[in-house]
Amino acid sequence: MQLMLPKQKYRHPALRIVLEPPVDETGLPFEDFVLASDFQAIKSHHQKIKGTGLGVSLVGARENTGTGWDKNYPPEGIFRSVTVTLKELRFTKEMQIQLTLQGHLMQSAAQLQLTSASYPLLYDAASSYLWLMQQAKLVDLELPGLFNAELADNKLGIYSVTPLQNDKQPLLMIHGLNSSPLIWYELTMAVLLDEELKQRYQVWHAYYPSGPPPFYNSMRIRKKLDELHAVLKANGGTTELDQLLVVGHSMGGIISKTLIQNTGYMLWDLSFTERPEQLGYAQQELDKVQDIFIFNARPYIDKVVFLDTPHGGSESSESILAKMAGWFINLPKNFTALMSNFIQKLGPDKVTLPMREYLSGGGSPHSVQVLSPRHPLLQGLNKLDYQRPVYSIVGSDGALSCKDEKSCSQITDGVVPFFSAHQAKAVQEIIVPSRHNSYQSPQALEFLLQVLRQPAGEAKIVGKTIE
Repeated sequence: MQLMLPKQKYRHPALRIVLEPPVDETGLPFEDFVLASDFQAIKSHHQKIKGTGLGVSLVGARENTGTGWDKNYPPEGIFRSVTVTLKELRFTKEMQIQLTLQGHLMQSAAQLQLTSASYPLLYDAASSYLWLMQQAKLVDLELPGLFNAELADNKLGIYSVTPLQNDKQPLLMIHGLNSSPLIWYELTMAVLLDEELKQRYQVWHAYYPSGPPPFYNSMRIRKKLDELHAVLKANGGTTELDQLLVVGHSMGGIISKTLIQNTGYMLWDLSFTERPEQLGYAQQELDKVQDIFIFNARPYIDKVVFLDTPHGGSESSESILAKMAGWFINLPKNFTALMSNFIQKLGPDKVTLPMREYLSGGGSPHSVQVLSPRHPLLQGLNKLDYQRPVYSIVGSDGALSCKDEKSCSQITDGVVPFFSAHQAKAVQEIIVPSRHNSYQSPQALEFLLQVLRQPAGEAKIVGKTIE
């Protein structure tokens, strides 16, 4: 297959340029190509994308088919790094000079063999992500994800913004309440601009509608993650797939911690007066409901980093504004029907007294309610041990250090106070300037990159603790 590149105003009529394009990793052809340099305008606050090697960097794009591997890629499309090199120069019968360019799909560093020597090809992984960001529609799902989750529920999933590979360590980023994967722009770009990190990690973003409670979304994210991990392992996956690193912001941090905790019956007993094995009369709903309250640490997780996470809840969830907002949260029918049918069969007397406030009247609490410091399940989760190392980033709109309970109690990011975000069990914890947006903090970004550079299996203090 050959493609004529679009005409450029500076091209001489006697010059003919032909591209022999690559196909993507699934064997499908790209439908469009853009010079990576065309994205210069949106790189302004980043270091200039650098690269050494032969060739010219393009971005190849095609539509997402919604089938096969495409289900784990962003719905906006498939965007890949392509490097073109000169294959042939010849004169045509029409007395034109024809340049034939060879396209190379770049999933990692590669070499081009020329005669008896090989040379590195230019590898620009960041520009394909920048094109995705220009096309991103997830911002349109942030408010519906909170207030009308039914509209966004079918978008829930784990989406890889780099090619899925069975020999690279996954880096999973999980957003918070009324949010989307767009918050991970800075961190994703930082990884793709770092030669060491972009060779080591494949970047995955989780998306979920944030109206339903985090325990329900956690169950669904765990299932999606299990499925993706199993598929990659079945396709010759290496040990790198068992070293997944998770970064979670705010409510995404609550979801992240459920990946590295064993609940036993603790959360179930906080909610119901009878164990699952006694509830044969609600078997149709029991399997899914049970997975919300009973789960185990995933063995393929290496470590977790929390950002601005309300482990102990947030008082703002009980404010007048939050309660008013709660009136407008419409939950997805699959969740409300599941809980309503289960509670109806169970009977309200089988719900513990502390949980009746949240599981009465249809049995469908929303996320704002669950983030209350009084919520029994949030309190219970906070008592469980972590089965993997964790790091913690606490945001502050004021002081960046504290020495005693009084001074620490003055620290807050405006949403989550210090003692809710604080993790005594963390390998390391830092305080950074933040108004509940540590994902944009240069100090937090520096800290995250230091954690990412650690060898898998290691958990130690990285650099100097930022105060």
